[in-house]
Amino acid sequence: LKFLIPCSVFCAPNLERCFFDMLPRSRDERHRLRHKERLERERLADRTGSYHRYEPFKDPVAVAPGCPSHAAAVDRFLTTEDVASVEQRERLQEFRNIMEKHEGRRQARYKREEDRWQALDAKERAEQTRLQRLQDDPVVGRKNLAGAPFNIVTHAYDGTAAGQKLRHHDDMVKFRGELRTMNLAARNHLGFNPIIGEQVYPIRIPERPHASSMPALAH
Repeated sequence: LKFLIPCSVFCAPNLERCFFDMLPRSRDERHRLRHKERLERERLADRTGSYHRYEPFKDPVAVAPGCPSHAAAVDRFLTTEDVASVEQRERLQEFRNIMEKHEGRRQARYKREEDRWQALDAKERAEQTRLQRLQDDPVVGRKNLAGAPFNIVTHAYDGTAAGQKLRHHDDMVKFRGELRTMNLAARNHLGFNPIIGEQVYPIRIPERPHASSMPALAH
C-alpha cells in the first residue's frame, strides 16, 4: 500500500513530495496484536531509547546450546538397533529387580521361620532343663510328694518301702481292733449259751501280721 504523506510532515521543506511504502501485516501479526501480552512484548521489542534490552525467546523450557543437558535433534533419536538394545537392557533390569524383590521376600520369610523354630527349640530345651533341675534337687522334688504313700483314687499303697511300712501300720491297727473286739466278747461271754452250757458262737483269735513277711521291710 502506498500512502501519500505531505513532505511538510516528514521531509525537509525544500524537498518534493515523497511516498512511503508500508507493508501489510501478516495474519500471525494481526493475531498477536489481538492478545494483550503479545502486544506488550511487541511494544517492548520496538521500544527505543537504549535503556531497555529485550531478549526474545520462543520456548521458556528450552535448553541453551552448550548446556550439559542440551542435546541436538539427531542425538534425541535412536536407531532401530539402539532402541532394541535399550529395551532389552530395560527388560533385563526390570527382571533383575523383580527377582531381587522375590529373593528378599524369600530370605525374610526364611529368616522369620528359622527364628521361630529356634525359639521353639530354645523353649523346649529350657523346659527340659527346668524339669531336670527340679528332679535333681532333693528339696524341690519333695514338694510334689503326697502326704502319705497311698493313692486315694485306687486305694492302693505305693510300691516303695514307705508304702509297705504304711501297709504294715494299717494292718497292725486292724489287728489291734480285732484283738480288742475278741477281749470284749470274751469278757461279756459273747456266744455262750447258759441253757445248754456250750459256746455257740466261737471266738477266734486274730493272726498278728509279721513285718518279716514283707521283703521291703526285711532290708
